[in-house]
This record gives sequence, C-alpha cells and structure tokens, in this order.
Amino acid sequence: MEIATYLLSPFPLSYFYLKSRIKGKDFVLKDKFRPPELPPKKQKRIWLHGVSVGEVLSLAPLVKALEDKNLELAISTTTSTGMRVAKGKFPNHPVFYFPLDFPHVVERFLEEVEPDGVVIAETELWPNFILRAHRKGVKLFLVNGRISPASFRWYRRLRSLMKRVISSFDAICVQNREYYQRFLELGAPAERIFITGNMKADFEIKGELPFKIPGPYMVAGSTMDREEDKFVLRAFWKFRERARLVLAPRHPERAGESFAEAVSMGFSTIKRSQGQEGNWQVMILDTMGELALLYRNSLLSIIGGSIRPYGGHNLLEPAFFSSPVAFGPHMENFRDLAEEFLREGGALLFRTRDELSSIMSQALDGKLAWAGEKGREILERLKGATRRNAEIILQNI
Repeated sequence: MEIATYLLSPFPLSYFYLKSRIKGKDFVLKDKFRPPELPPKKQKRIWLHGVSVGEVLSLAPLVKALEDKNLELAISTTTSTGMRVAKGKFPNHPVFYFPLDFPHVVERFLEEVEPDGVVIAETELWPNFILRAHRKGVKLFLVNGRISPASFRWYRRLRSLMKRVISSFDAICVQNREYYQRFLELGAPAERIFITGNMKADFEIKGELPFKIPGPYMVAGSTMDREEDKFVLRAFWKFRERARLVLAPRHPERAGESFAEAVSMGFSTIKRSQGQEGNWQVMILDTMGELALLYRNSLLSIIGGSIRPYGGHNLLEPAFFSSPVAFGPHMENFRDLAEEFLREGGALLFRTRDELSSIMSQALDGKLAWAGEKGREILERLKGATRRNAEIILQNI
C-alpha cells in the first residue's frame, strides 16, 4: 500500500476519538492542530513527549537531568490530564499538545518548535511525525520503550511501514530484554537498541499531606469506572468499622459517580474537596496531586485499572513508601513489573472480591508488612534508567 495513502487516512483522528470514548481519555482537538508559539531558539532544543499522566511523570527525572546541559527543552502531551500535570511539573519550559498525525499538521509543528532532537516516551509511534522529523535531520530517541503483545501483533501486520518508522530512531532505549526482542523483530537495527531499564522507578515523592487521616486506612488508586469502585467497596464493606478507605478515581470528573456509588451502598462518605473532618468511612479523592502522598501510611494500596481490562496503572508509587500492593488480573500495561513484584513477593494478586477482602484482612492484622518492604527493595534495584537514557541522548544529539 502506498505509504501516503495510509498516512493520509482518517486513522489518527478516529483513533483519538475512539480512545477518548472507550478508555475514558479526554479529547482536546483544536490544540492538536495549532502549533505552540515558541521564541526563536538560542541553543539546541529537545522536544520531549509523554502521552498522558504516567508518561509525563516518568519524563520528569529526565527533564531534570537535561536541564543543566545547555539545552532548551519543550514538552508535549496528548491528554488534558497530562497537560495539567506537565504544566505543574515543568513551569520553566513550554508545554503544549502533541499534533494529530496528519502531514500538514506535523509539518507546521516541526517548523514552529524547530527541535534538534525529539524524545518520545514508551510507544507513541506516529508514522508521519517520526518520518518527517527524520527527513528534517531531527535526532529521534525512544525512551522507556515497550511494545505490548496486542500492539506487537498489530505492528507485525504493518511490518514494512513499522520498519521504516522504527529505523528512523537514532536510539531506542527499552525497559527489558523482551521489548528489545520485539523491536528487533520489527526491524530496528540491533546497534541502536539499548536495554536501560524503567524510568518510572526514578522518582522521589516529597512533601506532606495537608491533612491527617485518623486511624488505619487503605487506598484504591486510579479506579477506572463504577464497576471497579463497586468491586473495591464491596470487598471493604466488612471492614468499615475498623478502617477507612480512600477511593481515588483516575479521572477527577468521575468523582461524582464514585461518591454516589459509595453512598448508595450505605457508607458514610465525603469528598476530599469538601474537607476531611467527621466520622467518615470512605473518602472520594477528587483533587489532584495528593494520591501519591496518601500511599505513605496506607496499610494496603490497591491498583485501579487492574480489576477490569484497562491494563492497570503504575505500582511503584506505593512501593516508594513500602505500602503493600494488591492488583487484579489486568496489569497488561505493566506486565513485566507486575510479574517481577509477584515473583519476588512485593505484591499480591486478587481475582475475586473475596480474595481482595482476604488481603484487606491481612493488611489490617499487620501481616503484609513484608510485602511492602520487598516492594521498596525491588524499586531501589530498578533505579538508574534515567541516567543511562540521558547519557545516550547527550552522546547523540
């Protein structure tokens, strides 16, 4: 198939629309057509891209590592939640939305941003953007690289196109050997693939919560829908007089339905934004920036997005505070991390509500401290990917 025909298809727009509807991603269209207005560059400029919150957060240590290297940095993201986090994390750098992958849109963005290098986190392999940047002589780097089994099957069907795309990268820094092999099979030159580890392990969580939760509590972080809320709440019901539960929907706009679900089940429920006083049993976290700090004293941290097939979320933040981690059967987006934590005793797996209730009971009885300690140990061992990726970028830019 002629590559131009494929690339000019409505696929990018359809993809973003369906992703926003099916997976709950927010959809900001106009800013994906309009390039940012950046001042003329005075030194080399690197454009770093993270699709959403998780990728933006993983880029934070890399941005810090590159800031004192006589480089100008610009950061893009795809979702509005990613934008909010990026603006908070990178106040000294331009932050903007990544373009839709249409040729004329990509061209305008590249002309305005004028990057000498582009750093893409994980698997944002947009053909138009990558091929056009490569033709312009822009250095291309993939960091924290990974390819899920589903994406790998899809990419193999488009192998001739994907080989051109992947071969355009000057360096592909992947998380582990499994991902190394997948990029190799898709046509990436072996000499440009580096196993550097997972940058999501290179972070620090600083600060204190502006409030204190009296007594023992558990956290269910980044739940994706009402069914996940219901699953956790029902598992917690028998412990409502012994502990408290902080329920944090992944998207703050879903806080209303999470609140309604908890109230309908008979819990004494509050929203964080309305204060935290009173004899509540469930708190709905409807604010930004506090979830990670809540893991500090959590008896158990339940990973949302893993109960139903959303692929799970990052389990490293609770591990930072030695909080025992539990997740459901759907951790596809973090499969290697999940398997390592399970294999070494740093996390617990549940498939049913009764299994989660059993884990909650063990946490309340103080029997899971070993899992939290092991999780922190694994996290410490994983650190260092950011430094290795920064070295590769600086050697090639």
